[in-house]
Amino acid sequence: MNVTEVEKSLKAFIRSHSLQFHQLAVRETALLELGALTIASEHYRLAGFTVTVENAINGLFVAKLSSRGHPYNFSWFQCVKGDELYEIHSNLSVMGAHKDGAVYVVDVAVVVGSDQVPKAKPKKPWVALENNALATFAEVKKLIVYPMLLAQFVGIVHEIAPSKLKKPKPGTISDEHFPPSLITLGYLTKTSGRALKGFVKRKFRISVVHHFDMHLSQMRQGKVEKSPFTLIENFI
Repeated sequence: MNVTEVEKSLKAFIRSHSLQFHQLAVRETALLELGALTIASEHYRLAGFTVTVENAINGLFVAKLSSRGHPYNFSWFQCVKGDELYEIHSNLSVMGAHKDGAVYVVDVAVVVGSDQVPKAKPKKPWVALENNALATFAEVKKLIVYPMLLAQFVGIVHEIAPSKLKKPKPGTISDEHFPPSLITLGYLTKTSGRALKGFVKRKFRISVVHHFDMHLSQMRQGKVEKSPFTLIENFI
C-alpha cells in the first residue's frame, strides 16, 4: 500500500468538511480503517444524503481506531435525507444476532437513528449497539482476497447479519444501504472468484471491495460517480 497516497486521499476528504484528522496514524491498518469510514460516508452522499461530521473536537475529526474507548469521545458521520437519519461509527461494539450475549466490534458500523449510541457518558454502562439498530457494516483487511478470508467474512456476517445470507423474500425492496462488505487492499484470486460465484447462487447479499486504495485515489480526484459497495452478483 502506498501510505503517502492513502494519507493524502484521507486528508483531502476530511478537509471537505472543514476539519483535520486528529493525529492521523501512519500505521497501514489504521489508515485502511479510516479509508473505509470515509468511503462509507461517500456511499451515502452519492445516494443523496447530506453527510456531516458530528462531535468534532476543536476542528479535529477524532477517529476511533481500536476497540478501546467510549464512542462519545470520538467523531462520527451523520447522514440525513428526508426522514432518514443514520450514523457511521468506527470500531463500534455490536450485539450479535443470535441472542447469545456475544458482542462483536465492527470496523465500520452504520447505525439507524441518532439515539442508539450514547453522545455523553450514560448513567448506566453502555455495552454495545442493539443488533436491530445496525443497518449494515464493513470489515477491513490488508490482504489478498482468498477463499479462507471470504469464509471468515461469511462467518462474521452469519453472526451479525444472518438475514443477508438468506434468499430475500419475494417483493423485498432493496434499500440504499451498502450490503455487509469486506474491504481489502489486495486483488481477487481466481479461486476466490469461483467462491463468489457460489455465493451468488446461494443468494448471499454481501459485497467485496478489492483494490481499495484505487477507490480512495479516485475519490480524492473527484472521479467517484457510484458507490464501490456493489453486490457480488453485480460484478462477477
